[in-house]
Amino acid sequence: MTTPSSPAACASVPARPGRRLTAQLVAELRRDVGAQRTTIHRAAAALGVRWRTVESAVYGFTWRSVTDPPPLAAPPPKPGAPDPRERLTVPVVANMRRQYRAGVVSYGGLARRYNVSESAVRSAVLGHSWRRVDALEAPVAQAAVGGSTVVSEADERAIVAARRQNPPVPYRQIAAELGHDVAVVHRAHRRLTAPRTGS
Repeated sequence: MTTPSSPAACASVPARPGRRLTAQLVAELRRDVGAQRTTIHRAAAALGVRWRTVESAVYGFTWRSVTDPPPLAAPPPKPGAPDPRERLTVPVVANMRRQYRAGVVSYGGLARRYNVSESAVRSAVLGHSWRRVDALEAPVAQAAVGGSTVVSEADERAIVAARRQNPPVPYRQIAAELGHDVAVVHRAHRRLTAPRTGS
């Protein structure tokens, strides 16, 4: 029996953006997808939700509280095919570490290039994640971790002089030469070149 909230019935109901799944709807989705009466993509389109939302509910990544029927078994990935959800791979992370170590790109640049978050890039480059890549390409050593980092007067002069060159020396290169973290160099430069307010 098809209820008004089932995917088959929803085909005739206009999609409503922001529609929420319910326990009853998740159970019906699992039954309909399991019996091949609909697909995840069709159900998502009919319900006006993202297909990943439906997929996660059907395979039990979310809605674990719905046990009748139990989640469907996720189809195994094709042999040799990367997980479509995994944007980073071993060769990509190794290449990211090489590029970052060479100072040619920032965390933000890598994040935009590979369409992942900056924190994911930082974790991969520093070796907090993707440890299986360490044998292929060692993680980048992190300089000046935590706390307040003291920048000497000589380093301050070097930072300002390097940034005044035409074109300015990149912060990453200055940081590598002085042995500081890029954020420390950037903050020091901003502090040293900020307009002084009158007293």
